[in-house]
Amino acid sequence: MRVQRLAPGRSLQATYPCATESPPPFWADGLSLSRAWFAHELGRSVEGFHLLNERDEVIGHIYWAPSEHALVPYRMEAGIAYEYCEWIQREWQGQGGMQRLFEAFVRYLRREGYKGILVDGTDYEGYMHYSHFLKRGFRILREQNGGHLLYYPLSQDEVRVEPIPAKLPETCRTGICIFGSQFCPVGASAVLYVRRAVQDLGGRVPLTETPATRDTVERYGIADGIYLKGKPAFFGPVTEQQVRRQIEEEFGLTSAPG
Repeated sequence: MRVQRLAPGRSLQATYPCATESPPPFWADGLSLSRAWFAHELGRSVEGFHLLNERDEVIGHIYWAPSEHALVPYRMEAGIAYEYCEWIQREWQGQGGMQRLFEAFVRYLRREGYKGILVDGTDYEGYMHYSHFLKRGFRILREQNGGHLLYYPLSQDEVRVEPIPAKLPETCRTGICIFGSQFCPVGASAVLYVRRAVQDLGGRVPLTETPATRDTVERYGIADGIYLKGKPAFFGPVTEQQVRRQIEEEFGLTSAPG
């Protein structure tokens, strides 16, 4: 196995190995949307490392961004790396791949003079569980909303970071609002399902999409999210049928006849 740092201009058709396992997860519908977003944002709001097997197939990743450009609802001091997500395909888990990937990531950050790494760990055993980060030397800074913000020091033991309070626009109280939600194929698939449902409802539900940028994160305190009448919806993988049903129930509508 070997590690490759992603760079603009290279082929990015192998991004998101989390969505290319066999059989593909049902939320891989959003893969093309996420890959287009990644290609556009690489070198700006996202950076990455891939793990390749002996056949040069991408089997794992770490995606991250410098704190100044990271699309997360925090204000962080400069010189910090924020890790968005990591994954090793299930077939290759338990073979040291993540250790190799993380060590390459850390070596790169040290060479570039980064102070440390921030990451949001989860309580989900199968994805970004905070305990995996604790084993590597991260420590918990705070726990909130069922998540764990963790820090891994490189050249600096402490870090300045504060959450940005969410400020939902008033227009989101009566319709559907999408913020970002294209970075991860899970969220991107939900975006596609929402768009189709709204189209099938004949425009009876107003839909507003706000791209994720550092400016919009500062303004609204939201990097990713889908809101129905001001309420967050569609956490984690959802099917198109689930999305349609929830929208129709929330707005008291049914799809127009085909």
